[in-house]
Amino acid sequence: MKLATLKDSTRDGKLVVVSKDLTRCSEVGHIARTLQAALDDWAHVAPRLQRVAIGLETGSQPTMRFHEHDAASPLPRAFSWTGGTGFFDGPRDAVSVVSNAPLTSSVQAAVIVDDTEAGSQVGGIVLVMLAHSVLEDGAPVASTFSPVAVTPDEIEGWDKGNAVLPLIVSRNGTAEKTTETIDFNAAVTAAVGGRALGAGSVVAADTEVASVVAVGDVVRVEMNDRTGHSIFGAIEQTMQAR
Repeated sequence: MKLATLKDSTRDGKLVVVSKDLTRCSEVGHIARTLQAALDDWAHVAPRLQRVAIGLETGSQPTMRFHEHDAASPLPRAFSWTGGTGFFDGPRDAVSVVSNAPLTSSVQAAVIVDDTEAGSQVGGIVLVMLAHSVLEDGAPVASTFSPVAVTPDEIEGWDKGNAVLPLIVSRNGTAEKTTETIDFNAAVTAAVGGRALGAGSVVAADTEVASVVAVGDVVRVEMNDRTGHSIFGAIEQTMQAR
């Protein structure tokens, strides 16, 4: 199942279910208006959303065109995020930075968890997405997530929280493809430690691709399956001087 949040006049946007090919979506306000609302009652809401996802693929569900440019981060804000700021830009929003500050682009996978007890060795991973953070002098100033968050079963090769995924990061159109083993469960376990995580907490995986960027650079982040199709949609952000 693939989920996205479309921008509207509210702070948290509106939740939609997205087709596997990322071209169509269905509004699900009658089930949960926002992703956080869905996460707050995931055990009951997820099966209903899954039925909508099936209807999208079989043609039995009303749909509209899905445009990645209309998407906010799946969670526009989160109760907890281990990678930086708690408010998130849209995946195609420009990033405002100080023009003469040392800038670093940090890319990694991230997971959204259900309620997770302190000391958990498993972690209640419910959704997976990509994350991009921009740091000024080592301090995070902006974070964003991929247009779409997906349930783990959408990721080929997912095995007990491990997946070998080709992560494509490009700067100004020049791409570098890196294949990393991302241990999602280990990331959650490390983040939990002696504390609990509430539903909707976002945890960064321990694999990170970092590069130096400058004002005017365009960073694009995407992850494809083995057939070359985008799993999460693309993050594409321009570094813009304040």
